[in-house]
Amino acid sequence: MWLLPIVGNILFCIGFVKSQFQPGCSFSNGQCIYNVKLGQSQLCDAIGSSDHSTASTHSSSGGCSCDDIHKVGSDVTSLQTTVAELQNAVDKLYGEMNISRSDLTNTQDLLHAEQQHAAQLLVTLNSKEKILNQTKDELANVLMTAKGELDNLRQQLVNASRQLSVCQGNAGLPTTAPAVYSAFSTFYCGFENYEGSMCHFQAETGSGYTSSSGYIWLRQSGRPSSQTGPNMDHTYETSSGHYMTINADYIAQHTSSSSSHTMRLVSPTFEPAPNYCIRFWYNTHGVDVQPLKVYAKINNGLGYPIKLIQPVNSVEWKFGEVEINSEYTAHKFQNVNMDNTTSCYTFQSSPMSWYDAINECKKQSYNGHLASISDQQEHDYLVNLIMSDIGLMTTGQNGFYISGNDENSENHFVWTNGGSPTSISYSNWYPGQPNNVGSNQDCVLMQYPDAGYQWGDVACTEKHPFICESRY
Repeated sequence: MWLLPIVGNILFCIGFVKSQFQPGCSFSNGQCIYNVKLGQSQLCDAIGSSDHSTASTHSSSGGCSCDDIHKVGSDVTSLQTTVAELQNAVDKLYGEMNISRSDLTNTQDLLHAEQQHAAQLLVTLNSKEKILNQTKDELANVLMTAKGELDNLRQQLVNASRQLSVCQGNAGLPTTAPAVYSAFSTFYCGFENYEGSMCHFQAETGSGYTSSSGYIWLRQSGRPSSQTGPNMDHTYETSSGHYMTINADYIAQHTSSSSSHTMRLVSPTFEPAPNYCIRFWYNTHGVDVQPLKVYAKINNGLGYPIKLIQPVNSVEWKFGEVEINSEYTAHKFQNVNMDNTTSCYTFQSSPMSWYDAINECKKQSYNGHLASISDQQEHDYLVNLIMSDIGLMTTGQNGFYISGNDENSENHFVWTNGGSPTSISYSNWYPGQPNNVGSNQDCVLMQYPDAGYQWGDVACTEKHPFICESRY
């Protein structure tokens, strides 16, 4: 017997056998082995043909025909095609995986580069912060040194002026008044509690100090009656602020209708200086109100008249100003008090309560008050001022008080900067504000530096930096 290899790992067993040999198929070691009996030409196809008109897949004796061989070859070819297709699909998948690996590698490289850049930025930021802190410390030292030098120069100038006066006297020359007054007075009073209520002012009647003067002069809050006085104080412009007023009801009850009355409010004593400027707010609303007179009181007596103000029957506060020259101020004296605008802003870094901040603004200027913001342009202007100064940016992390307040009516915020509250028409609240947490948040704060200093409401007793505004 011979073994002949056939395509597809199919082996034919060919041999010369006796007549009893029967063709057939068998498998051995995973191979198909065909036993074929050789005969004359065309006898192979004739096997089993007597019973069928067409070639069959099996002989009548159960063996394999030539059609079986052709079919197996066709199956092998189809299998090879399928294997080739699978190989192509696997190759394509490997290609896509290689592309994905390349993309992943590129992404990792980019991420690594960004991490390195972020680390470099952090190093730079730390370096700049260190330089900034050094600059702030150096600036504070410079300011402290400058202040000390100015104080020394001022004292040297005072001493030199005194020595000059002594030398002139020794030389028989007429002496000149010292050019510098080191003890001149600066004074402010809003008649609030922390100032000692009356700020050392004293109440008088026409006949001098009497037991009734305490009843005639009242430290008032709110409006005394519908017939007289302002709506509220000028300092806070809220129901918690105070001012001094004449008690008209007491006078009417204790005097006849034909009587006239003089009431005086006398200031503390001022030290000598070349001149003084006295500024005050007054209200003359009521019936039969007489002129307001201002005197410079030297030593005893009523003093010298320096200002006469005619009454204006209005609930609005009016501004009064008196310049007193050296004829009066060369001596110790007391003061007796019977629209296009330009704004000037000052930023105060020392934290104060909202009420104390108002008083500090008024100390700085006769018409000073906490800033009010009328539109987006004004708000942006203030924010730009803050952002252009590293000191203000640092201070602003705690926010800045402005003059908004809803103390009189919850959630009805008003500006308190002109003697009479005005409703806020422009606002710039942070989302969720105002929220009145704890039911005691009545004052407006430029609270959120990371959101362009949008506003929030806080308790008026909290201490924050603030912005003062003066309008001219």
